[in-house]
Amino acid sequence: MSTTHPKSGLRRKFAAVAGATALLVGGGIATASTASAGPNCASGYHCVFYSGIGTSAGHAFYNSDPDFTDNYFDGTSSNINDNVWSASNSSSGGYESHYYYDTNYSGGLVFCVNPGSAVNYDRLSDDGVKGNHIGQRDEASSLLMRPSTTISCF
Repeated sequence: MSTTHPKSGLRRKFAAVAGATALLVGGGIATASTASAGPNCASGYHCVFYSGIGTSAGHAFYNSDPDFTDNYFDGTSSNINDNVWSASNSSSGGYESHYYYDTNYSGGLVFCVNPGSAVNYDRLSDDGVKGNHIGQRDEASSLLMRPSTTISCF
């Protein structure tokens, strides 16, 4: 004669649900660090453009850069400092691209771009004078890659 324990059936169901939940959560964590592709920017890079994204000269940064004065848009003699019109973020580690008014990440935040996102020149404010700390276009002098923050980015 066998005796059944009503609680043992509930335990099995609970264990099955807990196991499935662990697999789903584990899968979500495993995919959270995959690359986020921004337009016209290779995986793992943070890209800036002289005008529109993909329609002008650009430059790709793999790491933070405290000083744009020694960087040039690819294939041009145009210096990147105070000439960024658009940006794209294809971070492979979930890093936000934070652009600052001055070198060494000082002078205040100009704008930031989330992983897998971009901002084109028509979404950045501009007063027509580059490098004067007013507006966002034609103002960036350094790039700091930061882990996810609470700052609202493009």
